[in-house]
Amino acid sequence: MTYQYILKISRLCLLGTLLVGMSDGLAQDVISISTLNTDMSERWPQPATVVIRRSGGVKAVTVPISFGGTATKAVDYASSAGSSVTIPLGAREVWVQVRPLTDALTEPTETVQVQVQAAPGFTLSGSSSVSINLLDNSGLANDEEATRFLIQAGFGADPDELAEVKLLGFEGWINQQLTRPKGYLQPVIQARRAAGKDIFHPATKIALWTQAMRRRNPPGGGTVQTDVLRQRVAYSLLQIFVISQNVDALSLNSEGVTNYYDRLMDGAFGNFRQLLFDVTLHPCMGVYLSHVGNRKPDLSINRYPDENYAREIMQLFSIGLWELNQDGTRKLDGNGKPIPTYTNQNITQFARVFTGIQYGGPGNTQFDYSGENFLYPMKVWDQEHDMDAKTLLNGTVLPARTYNGANTQTLGMLDINAAIDNLFNHPNVGPFIGRLLIQRLVTSNPSPAYIGRVSAVFANNGSGVRGDMGAVIKAILLDPEARSFDKTLEPTFGKMREPYMTLMNMAKTFNAQPQSGDYESATYMYEFYLQEPFQSPSVFNFYSPNYRPFGELTALGLFAPEFQILTAVTAIETQNNLLNSVENEISRWGSSPANQMKLDFSQEIPLANDPDALIRRLAIRMTGGTLRPRSFQNIREAVLKIPTSNATWQIDRVKMTAYLIGASSEFNIQK
Repeated sequence: MTYQYILKISRLCLLGTLLVGMSDGLAQDVISISTLNTDMSERWPQPATVVIRRSGGVKAVTVPISFGGTATKAVDYASSAGSSVTIPLGAREVWVQVRPLTDALTEPTETVQVQVQAAPGFTLSGSSSVSINLLDNSGLANDEEATRFLIQAGFGADPDELAEVKLLGFEGWINQQLTRPKGYLQPVIQARRAAGKDIFHPATKIALWTQAMRRRNPPGGGTVQTDVLRQRVAYSLLQIFVISQNVDALSLNSEGVTNYYDRLMDGAFGNFRQLLFDVTLHPCMGVYLSHVGNRKPDLSINRYPDENYAREIMQLFSIGLWELNQDGTRKLDGNGKPIPTYTNQNITQFARVFTGIQYGGPGNTQFDYSGENFLYPMKVWDQEHDMDAKTLLNGTVLPARTYNGANTQTLGMLDINAAIDNLFNHPNVGPFIGRLLIQRLVTSNPSPAYIGRVSAVFANNGSGVRGDMGAVIKAILLDPEARSFDKTLEPTFGKMREPYMTLMNMAKTFNAQPQSGDYESATYMYEFYLQEPFQSPSVFNFYSPNYRPFGELTALGLFAPEFQILTAVTAIETQNNLLNSVENEISRWGSSPANQMKLDFSQEIPLANDPDALIRRLAIRMTGGTLRPRSFQNIREAVLKIPTSNATWQIDRVKMTAYLIGASSEFNIQK
């Protein structure tokens, strides 16, 4: 039997039901009223939704309503309904939007009361009215606004960080995060080795989870100086300055890889120039992009410098492929064509700069006898560095240097620093790197004005400093486009949450900490998400920042990077793993009791008997309150099918709610 045939039968059955209901009028409408929001705020003017439900009949029914409370309609708030609403034929719910109106007055909390009036044709069930609090524009973020901020700036809105954000405000919280001690990953690997545990490639994921999952106020007491924002930015930088343990030399070297990640931690709020320098001379990058052991050219044996890193430091790590205006739009030549930022000749010249580079460390004192060392920056040995003059970008010329045959490291480093300066001062860097970070944190399609504001801060942090990453991150997160409620209403604003980030968000929000402190259960997730930290399939990351899926987004000229790894397989696998995470634990194969990562729903269980309150709470915690009324209705009706006669009905309802919200578009599309 085909699906089309089944659908036809279903439609005929539905039509028959409707016709019977209209013809005999046996079913009596029972009307109830509820609200999907208990509060609304002038500061964050997200409408409250009053829902009017009916059970029993299927005919269209008109329900009189009235508005009261201490707030004044059309002055303090606007409503999508007048004196009545009509539930259409066959529908079970209608929604009334109550939108706060912002003013400059300082006012106490007001109330909006919506009441259902009795009328022929239906009976009322339960309370006939609901009341919504209207909060003044106090300058303090509410739960919805603060949660949205932490979805962008962290790994999800765990209660401790949420309280900090609401207390300090967005800028105050960022300022505090800028000064927090760095939660480095390398010490986690060292502690695992000391404890006799494995430290091959899964250990890097364990280390990242260990630091990202720390709580400000842990159950054991005390206060932890969590650096949530730094961890989130370093995670994003890893997708720009990509290395991968898919390379054999790095697969078993988790300490070296986490040492590299810790340099990204340093650079997250440091200066971009230093970050680019640290990346260039880190041995993990030297192995991954093959410039470690790069020797000067020797035409007599047909030897030329490796060009791999020379290409990618320009294409991916600093200036991109095309000349940019400061707002990120492409510069055009006289024929209206985009202008390349570099040529093959430029790659050749930069490749000559990156010669004479070899493993560093105190034991490596010669180029030819340097052992692998992934914990120290690489050294530049003059005897294997190309000393001839080189021409870089924008006409910058590096002079020929005179090498005296000594075992020195001075002249080659002059060229390295000059090349880093050449790229760092290129006008493309601000808009190019700014856009990539906006895409990772806030939205896939930032406006030119947004990119321009971030580029301006990159060029000058307000104190004459170029490349201040702390200032750049603050500019990204505090920009009006990032913080505006109105942007959440635009269909082209926002981004698909990274598939792997959906898992981390659930774990962070619901405190899935193992008793042992060992996050081994969170590893081996690549097959579910086509994404896992330190496992990128190439230097181009898991997806391109310029990816456009076929269809409407391409027609609109919009980008949707994360959609590149959303396939027919991952669309199912991610939801299956979400279900397993909610129902059981976060794990690929299961784990020992001490290592179990279970989502903590203890705060939600008391709400199981009130589906509206339960869904309302979880929707705020997981999405920042963006769950649409239709999704709310579908989830509520599914939850009510779990009878209270079941022994585990309370936790079953909570898990069903969390799973269905986690599977919703409102959770997976970050607004």
